[in-house]
Amino acid sequence: MKISVIGASGMLAKPVIQQLEEKGFQLRLFSRTVNPSMFINDYDIIQGDIFNPADLHKAVNGCDAIHISISKLDEKKAAGLIVNVAKEKGIQLISMVSGCTVSEENRWFKFIDNKFHAEELIKNSGIPWIIFRPTWFFESLDLMIRNGKATMIGEQPHPYHWVAADDFARMVAEAYSKKQAQNRVFSVYGPETYLMKDILEKYCQNNYPEIKKVSVAPIPLLKVIAGLTGNKELKEACKLFAYFQKVKEPEIPSETNEILGQAELNFENWLKQKSE
Repeated sequence: MKISVIGASGMLAKPVIQQLEEKGFQLRLFSRTVNPSMFINDYDIIQGDIFNPADLHKAVNGCDAIHISISKLDEKKAAGLIVNVAKEKGIQLISMVSGCTVSEENRWFKFIDNKFHAEELIKNSGIPWIIFRPTWFFESLDLMIRNGKATMIGEQPHPYHWVAADDFARMVAEAYSKKQAQNRVFSVYGPETYLMKDILEKYCQNNYPEIKKVSVAPIPLLKVIAGLTGNKELKEACKLFAYFQKVKEPEIPSETNEILGQAELNFENWLKQKSE
């Protein structure tokens, strides 16, 4: 099977690509910024815009499956275009990276509604599908370190089963290797729960010992700053973290562990692995 990885330059793509290759799959990598220097091995690489039909046809042509791993894009629109091309090209399987809180009841938040619609387009495509709904990733902690400071947006009172990208990638590859994984939604969680502030403090102690304190920026204040400065990125970040202040992580589903195996890396072991 040859898999087209759409969004191949994203944070989650590299470990997935590695795991799929180790499982013996052929790969084509597609995104606007993907290039050979990102990888040790040689791959079939195409640069292009997902919203350009000609580019999307090149990304999918000759492939058997599509793995969608995109962020900060209109996922509903992208999914619609991908499904149309997939039908034309006879694609046998589509998988998508979604989010752990995507559900009917959370569609009041536009970001989630967009993902929900993307999922539905794929599920109703008539093509076998797999949806992955991972929780927070350890790898995202570094995004909270800027200019020598560690800053959280909002209090974030809910614990989450933070997961390693390597564990997630192994589960994706396992799903592609099992027929029983098709037409299922898999919530991907790590083995332990952590509050965001606690895990960020531990991350700083290990990777940034010069940072002695994690700051908590009030969301209302940041919204004012975003409005005054016209900072669209900060405005969207405020919306996202305000959402996570309200919404808890769903319960752990047993189906994921039964079919794909359990995530193995807790935070301490992930830190050790990254330092080796």
